[in-house]
Amino acid sequence: MKQIYFLITILLLTPTTFYAQTVTNVVTGLNGPIALAFNRNTLYVAESGGNKISKIDITDTTPTATDVVTGLTRPAGLTFNGNDLYVAESDGNKIYKIDITTTTPTATDVVTGLVSPVGLAFNGNDLYVAEFGGNKISKIDITATTPTATNVVTGLTGPTGFAFNGNDLYVAEYGGNKISKIDITATTPTATDFLTGLNGPIALAFKGNDLYVAELDGNKISKIDINATTPTATDVVTGLNGHYELAFNGNDLYVAEYSENKISKIDNNTISLNDFSLNKDIVIYPNPSDEFIQFSSLTENNKYSIFDILGAEIKKGVISNNEKINIRNFTNGLYFLKFDNGNTFKFIKKEGIK
Repeated sequence: MKQIYFLITILLLTPTTFYAQTVTNVVTGLNGPIALAFNRNTLYVAESGGNKISKIDITDTTPTATDVVTGLTRPAGLTFNGNDLYVAESDGNKIYKIDITTTTPTATDVVTGLVSPVGLAFNGNDLYVAEFGGNKISKIDITATTPTATNVVTGLTGPTGFAFNGNDLYVAEYGGNKISKIDITATTPTATDFLTGLNGPIALAFKGNDLYVAELDGNKISKIDINATTPTATDVVTGLNGHYELAFNGNDLYVAEYSENKISKIDNNTISLNDFSLNKDIVIYPNPSDEFIQFSSLTENNKYSIFDILGAEIKKGVISNNEKINIRNFTNGLYFLKFDNGNTFKFIKKEGIK
């Protein structure tokens, strides 16, 4: 009996990383998919090898890719502004747009004369462009009568993908094996190292405060908590092949696997307990429990989700200090309760414990 309770104590107090992800194919048989962008539940794909843009309704029972625009020249980046799909054409050194609501969508040039544009992202009416060949980030005011590209930051090392978090632009510098950060509100924006020592970072996507990174040369996707005191990259999925782009739809992370000519999907129903809080001021009790659990020393209402050992969300709600959560109908076993702020606690449902 002492040994059982000793093991339970160790389990409850030991920081753990728990992943419950499923990687599945969405569509295969594409031709060099390299960029992704969502318009509601329709996923638009830049097929670089096929010189076209295709689209996939992800709600279909059997999703298939249908052509939107063909006859392009190595499309390499996608982003939406309303119903206009903006496309970076790397070999054509230009940006064009496509109105997806028209009966026969066509590509219209927006800006030409760029240097291998690959990454695109909007901030208001400004379209930011990663010019891989020019080692710089430029921006375009799309409302201007004659849109032109102006430099934001130069002297980068192979910028590819990027993503906004507020006014901070995070940039994947493929050639520098790092992610840099740019405050675009600064009078003179500069790039500062955010995280170095990565393995060919090429694409970025945010989910809350977690920055997901496609590490092309490492054949994996990692993630970084940008609010951590010392940000570090932790592996999410390994063993990928030639993945060039990431895009979230809800909790699902879609991946363009260029070398495999397919789009895959990662069920991001993930519990990461590296930041498991041992804050003694907040206590979950009773633990183990048979009927209910509750917290002491909560200073405000907190949204929570409860996951089982397989990562399935089985209950969610809002809890206040000393309020009870009913677990009577839970099966015996280990569970994880995660607050919206990231704090995660383990508890055990065990019949006969009062």
